Amino acid sequence: MIAPPRCLCCRAALGRAAAGPALCRGCTAEIDRAPGSRFRADAIDGGFAPLEYSGAGRRLVAALKFSRLLVVAELAAALIADRAPPAWLRAPVVPVPPAPARALRRGFDPAWELAAALERLTGARAAPLLRRRDRRHQRGRPRAQRLARAPRIAITGPAPSRVLLIDDVVTTGATIDASARALRRAGAERIAAVAIAAVPPRSGTGCDSRRGP
Repeated sequence: MIAPPRCLCCRAALGRAAAGPALCRGCTAEIDRAPGSRFRADAIDGGFAPLEYSGAGRRLVAALKFSRLLVVAELAAALIADRAPPAWLRAPVVPVPPAPARALRRGFDPAWELAAALERLTGARAAPLLRRRDRRHQRGRPRAQRLARAPRIAITGPAPSRVLLIDDVVTTGATIDASARALRRAGAERIAAVAIAAVPPRSGTGCDSRRGP
């Protein structure tokens, strides 16, 4: 009565506590109806997010990144495991690295939380192989600047031949692309990418999520 359970997505009060991640009926229905969003970047073989970066997808990303509701990573990992091409889920899971200042300020890394949750769910090894070499962050920068000045990303060791990159959200694809290029330089041959949500590609630029390692 003092602190009623709330929906992870829209923060509406729930009538009773849920057995798993708490979602209201409206958000559950919206997520269940979502067709998924394919995304692309030059250096990946395919990209898929179970949700578009709007509505419930945008709210879930915000709940993880800004409200520190880490249980959202468990829910997102379950959506990815259920809807992404099964072959992708057998590769090591590499989280996209955060901007150092942002990670320090938050005290956690959303992409690593997703990778660890997916490892627990599927058994695919989570491998934090990448790190950012610049201090810039992408949020708030115009699309043209994001694409023109991609993050500088380094790899800490040899890359597996097949990789599943994971991030919380994909907007322009610049960070995913920079991460994939670093992995390819280190030996990765087939790279797929997943996220909680993604901005749908413009007409004629879609990526077939069935194509993958």
